[in-house]
Amino acid sequence: MITLQLAWPDKALSPNGRPHRMAKARMVKLHRTAAWAVTLEALAGKKWAEKVAYLSWTFHPKTKNAVDIDNCIASQKAHADGIADALGIDDKNFRSTYRICEPIKGGKVVVTITPYPITESERN
Repeated sequence: MITLQLAWPDKALSPNGRPHRMAKARMVKLHRTAAWAVTLEALAGKKWAEKVAYLSWTFHPKTKNAVDIDNCIASQKAHADGIADALGIDDKNFRSTYRICEPIKGGKVVVTITPYPITESERN
């Protein structure tokens, strides 16, 4: 099991954001690369042997203002891709849960990754 602490995603990554396509592309690359680097550091040189991973996403927003869980999930695509790159698995093999917790100054996203046991029916 590994735990990652990621930055709160830029508003350009939100489905409600309306950035220029190049600005969004820069943010996607930045967040994907950051998640990749943090995941590799957490792995500490070990190889992820599992083909499927369980991810528990905990969102700590920047403020006490209401946060939409659907937007939180959608804005994590770049982070999920970076994590998948570092683990060497396809992000379609993630099984995820999401929750919103108390706000933290600056905001952050905590992701706990654990191996996910595959049943015989899931293998086929």
